[in-house]
Amino acid sequence: MKRLARVQELDTEFGRLLIKHLGGDPSPIKWNWCWREFAEDYPHLREKAEKYFETTRTGDPARAAYNMAHYYGSSREWAEGVIERAKTGNPVWAAYYMVLDCGSSREWAEGVIESAKVGDPAGAAYYMVRYCGSSREWYDEIERKNSK
Repeated sequence: MKRLARVQELDTEFGRLLIKHLGGDPSPIKWNWCWREFAEDYPHLREKAEKYFETTRTGDPARAAYNMAHYYGSSREWAEGVIERAKTGNPVWAAYYMVLDCGSSREWAEGVIESAKVGDPAGAAYYMVRYCGSSREWYDEIERKNSK
């Protein structure tokens, strides 16, 4: 499958490009279109979208995977795998949101944040402490590691 220039937030412009790329009709897309509408209007494109996001190496495939799990019914395990392999974007924030919204474990997200090479690990770690029960000591270690 030919790649789009980059994966970005699923706004109207990118949505039209993506739907056309996946073989769908982009004409129903309106100005306020986003992930929820993608799931509602194009359920038949879910598997193609999953393949696309799991193989892309540009933009923020981790955020796309989280949104696919949250809005589209893609499996948590699939999204976690995409997030773990993401080398661009901000996979640490996607991991945090997976804990909040999709049933991923705190320990899994902490592992993603600890091993992150891109994104904002300290920011995601702060929110993991504040809202997900991660320890302050764990946060301090992330902060030390990322301030070097």
